[in-house]
Amino acid sequence: MDEDIDRTVRSFRRLLTSLNRGKTHERLTEAAGVQLDRPDVQVLVYLYDAGEPRRVGAIAEGLQVESPHVTRHVAKLEQRGLLERVRDPDDGRAWRITLTEEGADAAARCRKVTTDWFEAALDGWSPSERKELAEVMGRLSDDMCSYLKQRFS
Repeated sequence: MDEDIDRTVRSFRRLLTSLNRGKTHERLTEAAGVQLDRPDVQVLVYLYDAGEPRRVGAIAEGLQVESPHVTRHVAKLEQRGLLERVRDPDDGRAWRITLTEEGADAAARCRKVTTDWFEAALDGWSPSERKELAEVMGRLSDDMCSYLKQRFS
């Protein structure tokens, strides 16, 4: 096994484990001032990052989960007034999901908390190291998502 790949996988798993811990999610939502389950935060932040309304299928694909999973969370978030359905301009029979003002505010607060954590963790890094990390992480994310989509779709 390639030692660099092994080290990368171990480091990545450690980071994911740390970020996906229940306590970490509790601290995120507490700091953001929202009471949301992890999947709810994922849906809101996905739509926030997308910057435009998306169909449920597109949200599911973006989060790499099944559509019924997203549908359940969208319904719950709609009831809370954080999301709403709007007509798809490309197909008047279809609906897209969009953030309400309150939903966009909650997503922005969650995004800020996470960004602040990364900012603090990378405090001692130079601007060039931060830039390199952003480029390499972006490439890793794109390549891994593409590989997994081709392999398992």
